[in-house]
Amino acid sequence: MPHRANGTYVSNSDALTLWTPIALERLLETARSYHAVITDEELAAAVQQESGVTHDDPVSTWIGKLLDRVEIETKRRGEPPLVSLCIQGFDNAPAAERRLNCYRAYADDLPADGGVAQRVARPTTQQPMRTVTRASRATPASRPRASSAPHASDAPRAQETTCTSCFLIVPLGATCSSCGAPLPG
Repeated sequence: MPHRANGTYVSNSDALTLWTPIALERLLETARSYHAVITDEELAAAVQQESGVTHDDPVSTWIGKLLDRVEIETKRRGEPPLVSLCIQGFDNAPAAERRLNCYRAYADDLPADGGVAQRVARPTTQQPMRTVTRASRATPASRPRASSAPHASDAPRAQETTCTSCFLIVPLGATCSSCGAPLPG
């Protein structure tokens, strides 16, 4: 449940109402740079930090509702689909085209030829940053050899996509396993 820094709870509806203009502004900032994107985690962190209202549940449980509200607002204003700049996982060509429409409307650094749509590759796991000091840096002779044994990360992963209706990451198929809407091809 969303809450303020002092611990008082805020309704989901009130939190979304508070976060929507912040998310919209963050997405507009992103659209001003050609081929820039923002992850759902980055957008969630920004709206929570700027509003002072945080959510204890995983981002994946509420970010779709926030993006729904942003999409409604951008449609009301007649703006391009700014929610396409928020990357939630699997990317596809139609999403890249929607992002290109945003860059064409707002990017300060758009090429003279109007630019090209570009898909975004997003890692499936976030790697924490490591800081290595000069004294602790291993020399080539002291580094352990890589094991040839298979790792869990070597296993094939099921393909996923983001539903353009409910914005959840679901297994690739003809329809969304969550809301039943047709999935992008």
